Amino acid sequence: MVHQCVVRTVLISCGVCIFLFGILVNFEEPLNYRYMVQLSKLKLNYMFGSRSQANQNESLDVPTDCSSCESTSQRLKSLFLLEDKRPACEKLYNRIASASNQWRSEEDVLRNIAKIHQCKWGKQKRAVENFRWELRKCCRTLSGSFVTQRNTPVGTELFYEAEPKKKIKITPSIFAIFPKDSPFRGRSIQRCAVVGNAGILHNSSCGAEIDQADFVFRCNLPPMGGNFTKDVGSKTHLVTANPKVIIERYAELHKRRKPFANTLVIYNDALLLFPAFYHSKNTALSFRAHYTLQDFKSKQRVIFFNPIYLKHLAHFWLSKGMQVQNLSTGITVASMAMELCSEVWIYGFWPFGKNTEGELMSHHYFDSLLAEPDLHSTSNEFYQLLRMHSKGIVKLQMGQCEAEETDEFTLKPG
Repeated sequence: MVHQCVVRTVLISCGVCIFLFGILVNFEEPLNYRYMVQLSKLKLNYMFGSRSQANQNESLDVPTDCSSCESTSQRLKSLFLLEDKRPACEKLYNRIASASNQWRSEEDVLRNIAKIHQCKWGKQKRAVENFRWELRKCCRTLSGSFVTQRNTPVGTELFYEAEPKKKIKITPSIFAIFPKDSPFRGRSIQRCAVVGNAGILHNSSCGAEIDQADFVFRCNLPPMGGNFTKDVGSKTHLVTANPKVIIERYAELHKRRKPFANTLVIYNDALLLFPAFYHSKNTALSFRAHYTLQDFKSKQRVIFFNPIYLKHLAHFWLSKGMQVQNLSTGITVASMAMELCSEVWIYGFWPFGKNTEGELMSHHYFDSLLAEPDLHSTSNEFYQLLRMHSKGIVKLQMGQCEAEETDEFTLKPG
């Protein structure tokens, strides 16, 4: 009996030492307390649980079996595997987070992404807060991302972001269609989903997970509903509208306008965001979209990107090493979400023509077209997001979505 007590005391002391050592090694992000407690308990139960259970059964005169031993052993084995995997995941996360913009090859990136699938992702609160502070200092999404009556009074001269030598003077009639203030002012959003349109979403089963978000951003009026719901969900709070889509599908709204209004029903009462002042050719088209929705009493409300915000955002990403000529709508909306939301999960951003298993993919989840030339350097943008995923700033979907795990502990990058 004395010998057994001594052994137990030594083992418990060792467990405490390991726990304290883990805190010292990773001071900024201590090892998950629940994980360590559970692991220590299971280790001790595994060693002494059978004898204790047997003693209890003897006192109760109940036949012994090993069903409880088996379940404990199985869970202990899974925890040991998880513990063994942690150093490899931390090493992988750190390597990707510190990588330069130049990757050896697409195959190298896909191999790393395949390895990431084996690692749990964890939000790094300090990294998120630091990045949000940088964005707020630079760009001020809450007050400046859209033109409003508050930030753009009558008489203001707005310079087009893509045509810095051209400008437009805000007249009373233009001023009247601006919202009084930003729809984001004063809002606190917990978890946001930013949904792109890449083929990686096809057969991803991400729809339910996307719909669990508190706010959902979408890009370029994507098809929704029907068979798409399983992969992309049904909720939308803000959707961008690329003028190219209006030109190709709705003849610039010069002829019949009702089909355009009818198409938007799928987005419920979402905000419809146009780049009216990005390029001079976008302005009249964006205004026609506003008047169309007004005439047909649609639920959606048209708002416009502020070109000053777009300019500041481009400088911000340039300072981060993103060498791109024009930011894509996707990275622009994702940037807004990073500043507005406590947690950002990103879906459907994928610049490659195949998945991690080498299977060919379409450019969009809703068609079979191949990828167009990389006008926005989306590969460069994706690598930035991949590094941010590795740092725990955003969660990037890179394959099928899985059911949310119920473990009380989560492996996190170091």
